[in-house]
Amino acid sequence: ERKASHFLTQAGDRKTYDIARFRSQYGHLLLTDGLVLGYYLHLLQDLVFRDYMYHKLRFNPREPGYLEGLHSDYRRLNRLLIRRYGLTNGFPISASAAPLEMIAAFDMEGLPAALAEDFALPGAQQAFFLTEERAEAYIAAAVCKCRDEITALQTGRPLTDPTDWAWRFAPV
Repeated sequence: ERKASHFLTQAGDRKTYDIARFRSQYGHLLLTDGLVLGYYLHLLQDLVFRDYMYHKLRFNPREPGYLEGLHSDYRRLNRLLIRRYGLTNGFPISASAAPLEMIAAFDMEGLPAALAEDFALPGAQQAFFLTEERAEAYIAAAVCKCRDEITALQTGRPLTDPTDWAWRFAPV
């Protein structure tokens, strides 16, 4: 399911999220459907995240407990991000998921509850790997990349080539 929902592709020893294929299928909706644009930017942010974690920080995803540790870090960092950016769980959810249903099952009815869970603030926890400083650096890189991509979409400039952001299946 994740392979399909993230447009994961592999060439040799490298993987990437094939955002070019996403654009070929849904590009006509990127500037008119906020849910489709949000999904696209999520894929782009995932590329930035993998580049940051694997290439810049040399994080080893094969470390025992890696997935659970990162998920714990995400929940822990929600508190910081909610406070720092004044986020509230008041996102309007009125878009149709029809285009995204063609990718994978998309639970529009369950989306408000999922967002509420993201805004639940857990108590203080120890960082597994993603410290506040690392999270801030990633966020800055992702915001910059997303802004550039939106500008490119609006102006017809070249868009991100997913092969430029590919990672090795077994990071060095």
